[in-house]
Amino acid sequence: MQISVSFIKDYLPAIISVITVGFLILNSWIGFNKNVASYASNITVWDAIDRIYNESVFYINVGNTTPIYNVFVIRGRRGVTLNTDSINKNLQRDDVGYSRLIIPGQHKYKAGSIIFKGMEMGKGGLPEEYAILFTDSSGHKWFRGSDGKLIELNYDYFRKLTAMSNLTAPLGDMTITIYSDK
Repeated sequence: MQISVSFIKDYLPAIISVITVGFLILNSWIGFNKNVASYASNITVWDAIDRIYNESVFYINVGNTTPIYNVFVIRGRRGVTLNTDSINKNLQRDDVGYSRLIIPGQHKYKAGSIIFKGMEMGKGGLPEEYAILFTDSSGHKWFRGSDGKLIELNYDYFRKLTAMSNLTAPLGDMTITIYSDK
């Protein structure tokens, strides 16, 4: 009995301290990951038709106060979900648009800035599937599939894409539309 009382008296504060530090580290890690993901969750891409000029466009929205970097937009066939498996050796230059930097805000791009050949087109001649790869201002790399799922990447997608024989660097920037929505 003497040993157990002595053990509790001597080691209980240390055990409680270790448990407390463990919970603090876990909470900090969870909070950090939520902040990182909340930044990336404000980046989106979608297709549209500009009714005024009757042409296909797509929008990229950067809903943060800092830009995104090394942005790739991948266009795919209607009804085929673009996910991380879509970044494969069969990806063609005609399927990919690139921009070195996109500043905060909503930007409209001419769909013709990605030469889109040989794919099944959606209603109005518009491909319906877009995915986006980007690096945030903290250096985290992200992929948002055409189904809206956001995935943090643990590899250098820029190096992977530019090393493909069908995609060569330097890549030309996507063409932003010069007319306004107003």
